[in-house]
Amino acid sequence: MKCIAYVSRVPIKDRSIRMPSGLSDIISVSSKNNPQSHITGIISYREGQYLQVLEGPDIEVDRLMAKISSDTRHENIWVFLNKSVTERSFRNWGISVFDFVDQGTFFDDFIEKNSVVLNSFDEQQTKRIQPFFDIHKSNTASQKDYKGKSLKLLAWPDLNHVSNPQMIMDLCVKLTKKPYPFDTLVASGEFGSSPQVTEIINGFDQSGILSVTETQPLDEPKVNEKKPNKFYGAIKKFLGMR
Repeated sequence: MKCIAYVSRVPIKDRSIRMPSGLSDIISVSSKNNPQSHITGIISYREGQYLQVLEGPDIEVDRLMAKISSDTRHENIWVFLNKSVTERSFRNWGISVFDFVDQGTFFDDFIEKNSVVLNSFDEQQTKRIQPFFDIHKSNTASQKDYKGKSLKLLAWPDLNHVSNPQMIMDLCVKLTKKPYPFDTLVASGEFGSSPQVTEIINGFDQSGILSVTETQPLDEPKVNEKKPNKFYGAIKKFLGMR
């Protein structure tokens, strides 16, 4: 089973404005055909754009996405999520027209599951999806303070949907072997500033793949005091060195 999520623009019609003239047809056809294909999800329209999430069998979802890609009622399609899933975020087909989809509690689970992808959006991508839900607002509310904590990954994230996979891979290596201090990560500067590192770590945390514990003080190495050697002590005494 897979999940595909995309944003598309409504083509410009008369008077240089975007009007969802084909929305009613999209709804009626989707409501009829999608249950037969075991596809569920949501569709929402706002400010000249559609946001749609499709979940179901791989072949059926890919086939439907191919139809959407060639549909003249959509343009400038941006597929921001395309991944395998083991369970659905939307068990029933839903429609939310002229409304914020994040007003529905059913959408919270979808955002939480895909927080790593959403957090990786650049400024332009964030601005485009902003009419449907506020990424920064949700991130700020859920971010934790990891200062003084040690971090360890329980599993690796999906590196196919991150903006800088090599950097994230290097970070994952550090966090996989044993608990690693957050403060040390920030001090190294290898993964950005403190807010940037916090944002990445928060994505891991929200995905349920992070273990957070209190940082343990480093054990000071014990210096073994050497006992005086009796033989060399006797030689020094014989030579008058002491």
